[in-house]
Amino acid sequence: MKKKILTGAAMIGVAALALTGCAADEGGTPGGEERPMVWYADVMDANPVATAVTQGIYAALQENGIDMTRSLAIDATAGAIDLSVQVQGLTRAVAADVDAIAYFVLDPTSGEPQINDALAADIPVFAVMGQPGFEVNAFQQMDDEGQGYAAAKYLADNLPAGSKVTIISGPPTPNVNALDKGAMRAFEEAGLTIVGDIEQQRNLDDNADGGKKVMQGILQSHPDIAGVFAMNDDTAIGAIAAAKQADKKVLFTSRNGTTDGIGAVKSGDLLATCDIQPIQVGMAIGQAIADHLNGVKEYSGTELLEGPASDNCLITKDNADDWKPYEEQVQYKDIPLG
Repeated sequence: MKKKILTGAAMIGVAALALTGCAADEGGTPGGEERPMVWYADVMDANPVATAVTQGIYAALQENGIDMTRSLAIDATAGAIDLSVQVQGLTRAVAADVDAIAYFVLDPTSGEPQINDALAADIPVFAVMGQPGFEVNAFQQMDDEGQGYAAAKYLADNLPAGSKVTIISGPPTPNVNALDKGAMRAFEEAGLTIVGDIEQQRNLDDNADGGKKVMQGILQSHPDIAGVFAMNDDTAIGAIAAAKQADKKVLFTSRNGTTDGIGAVKSGDLLATCDIQPIQVGMAIGQAIADHLNGVKEYSGTELLEGPASDNCLITKDNADDWKPYEEQVQYKDIPLG
């Protein structure tokens, strides 16, 4: 198995620099030894949660004397997520003969040939935020369904029985689909009237403007809608703006726990959001990769790395003041693109 394990001297040097507040130059340890390199096939820079996960991975790797480069899954012309672009990044990662690859699971079937090439070249592969449909060393599975359930149940608990509710979904990734499943289950258990069609209510732009457009369509079809679960905070903020513009009183919950989302909770515009703790998610992945490369623990056979539990994910007005922005949880750094 391919591993660039840092020598004892190199690890001591890295630890000494950490204690003095200095950092080794990228690409080398204090003793001049080559540092291991991880390639992360990321999603986009515009999504604050995806960015937080990336920063968490990077922080953990850097703490362990490991460098990281990344690629994005955005079509530069269309400005949208494109699976083929992510696959191109994976191809470049294998060609670069990096020490490990991590990638965000946008589709459980995408990238199999490239991942197989990596494993054949003894490059370990770690899947982020979902389980692929093929073998990797390890994957991280969030409790997406539980988080969707928690946020939607809180919404249901604040609505009269029989109220009309719906879901504004997002790109049909495994984690979003599981999120929708949990929210739908909460609505059904509460006996609410579910309207709309998730497939027609996907915010594929994954931003506030996209959420606003979807909500405008919902209000045209269901002007008496009482509650909406939005797949993330940005989507909810856009949907809230649409409801205000139409002078409609609608209750909203969402997931992610971003700075803007917490601000909306504090202002009373958003009933609640579920904090998925993306910094901790990323740091757990980064630490697992570091442990694998440094010989602390070997991951194999598509081993599960569990994400944070959903039991206490809700951020409401009662606890919003205790929440810390992602940028205060870890120092954000510029990460080179490969």
